Amino acid sequence: MAAALLDGRPDLAEACVAYLAPPGFAWVATQWGIWRAGGIAVPLALSHPEPELEYAVADSRAAAIVAHPDLADRVAAIGRRLGGRLRATDGARGASVGVLPAMSPERAAQVFYTSGTTAKPKGVVLTHANLAAQVTSLVEAWAWSSDDVILNVLPLHHVHGVVNVVTCALWSGATCELPPRFDAAQVWQRLMTGGITLFM
Repeated sequence: MAAALLDGRPDLAEACVAYLAPPGFAWVATQWGIWRAGGIAVPLALSHPEPELEYAVADSRAAAIVAHPDLADRVAAIGRRLGGRLRATDGARGASVGVLPAMSPERAAQVFYTSGTTAKPKGVVLTHANLAAQVTSLVEAWAWSSDDVILNVLPLHHVHGVVNVVTCALWSGATCELPPRFDAAQVWQRLMTGGITLFM
């Protein structure tokens, strides 16, 4: 994914890349690919209508939008209107990986948009150092280990689902199960089968 986003350039140089994908491998690979290419990841909410998606893309000045093939139609018109490149999450297959840019802690890594309850949503920028500080403190406080298994049913466009669950799990070498959508009956059934050591 990083190589595909770079497309021959040495570094995205902290350009924002918005992405829309269901929970799962494609979502994680896209986020980490953006980071490894030197970009700033801007996750888009699956639940948002087109005007809200467009607001986040426009406000972040996203240089590109990456979309899962099943969701590409939701952002294609936004990409055309705003002039951003539209890439598919499966479009990275076969990309030739060269040298990836060096990451330093002070580089911007992520933009999360606030819920917008009091005004328009505001983009909050986190650096790699911010993310590492939050993850290492939570991994220690919650005693995460590689033996842990977590079921993540939280949205992947806010801090808790992205940082406190997915990133902590990956940092720890734990297993993170990401169902494609929230279904209360399926969640209860999964919890009843056992093996989940963390849940939020």
